[in-house]
Amino acid sequence: MTKRGRIILSLSGLLIAAAGLAYAKRDVLLMRAYERAVDKAIGRDVVASLDPKALHVAFCGTGSPLPSRDRAAACTAIFAGGKLFVFDAGEGSGKTLSLMGLPLGKIEGVYLTHLHSDHFEGLGPLALQRWAGTSATTPLALFGPAGTDKIAAGLNLAYQPDSQFRIAHHGPKVVPPSGYGFTATMIQPGVVYDKDGIRITAFAVHHDPVTPAYGYRLDWQGKSVTLSGDTAQSDALVKAAKGTDLLVHEMLNPKLTEIMAQAADRHGQPNRAKIFRDIPGYHSSPEVAGDAATASGAKMLAFSHIVPGAPGPLMRLVIAGADKHYAGPIRAMRDGDLLSITGTGTPQYRNLLD
Repeated sequence: MTKRGRIILSLSGLLIAAAGLAYAKRDVLLMRAYERAVDKAIGRDVVASLDPKALHVAFCGTGSPLPSRDRAAACTAIFAGGKLFVFDAGEGSGKTLSLMGLPLGKIEGVYLTHLHSDHFEGLGPLALQRWAGTSATTPLALFGPAGTDKIAAGLNLAYQPDSQFRIAHHGPKVVPPSGYGFTATMIQPGVVYDKDGIRITAFAVHHDPVTPAYGYRLDWQGKSVTLSGDTAQSDALVKAAKGTDLLVHEMLNPKLTEIMAQAADRHGQPNRAKIFRDIPGYHSSPEVAGDAATASGAKMLAFSHIVPGAPGPLMRLVIAGADKHYAGPIRAMRDGDLLSITGTGTPQYRNLLD
């Protein structure tokens, strides 16, 4: 055997021995990897990485009632001046918000745009994560149109047995009884929050037969974000969003939902087909959203509550047409996305789940 052959043979033996040792200690190595991952996750401090002078818009639910593996239902959160404001909390959004690492203990309130179930089904898990995870001493404040009090009362009743179990198990110091559940405040269009330089204004939008339905604008230190809520074409939205740094607009592509309706027809599902054909009437197409962004002078258009929630490569088909009606930057948002408005240039982008 040549010298080179002996070296290769020796190296091979060492590699085999190392592999054997690693296999023998695989559980130890896996445990160490798990410990490092847990330490990193629990020690994560997203707030420390945020510019305190920026207005941060977090997308905790960019989907719709249509089932999606990748998108929770409607939820947008805004972090400003050390306070967190949540707008809608659809199914799965509370968990997504927790996974994003935003400080649930800083939630000032949850603001509902309207009372379609896909905008409040995630309230229970969100309230639980806030209560148990931060030892909250006050109920979660819930704001919204008429009927919001019924949702709060219903959730308080539904989760009451669970709350008693948790208090008995963990003790009142960890889960203070005073922090359980929700308090509800029903609001009208106008200024609904005005403290520490942060102003939130509600305005009525067109989502008939769901009425009232609201959009919201938040202003802070010369920066602003406007949320459309669920709406068809709305002059009130255009007026409220004048000069906004970011317009977060719902969007439904009627061409693609008609394809879904035709498929339902072919497979003997006429009721489902009717639903697909009903929903474009009270939502906005990409073109309508683009027109709103142009007319309002919005500096950026971000799509959320996207119908249908197609995979990434197909998303350009879903939002097609918006760019012909709006010349500014457009982005179709994903769960976990964060846009930070600094007041200069396009909002900075990152994803807190990647």
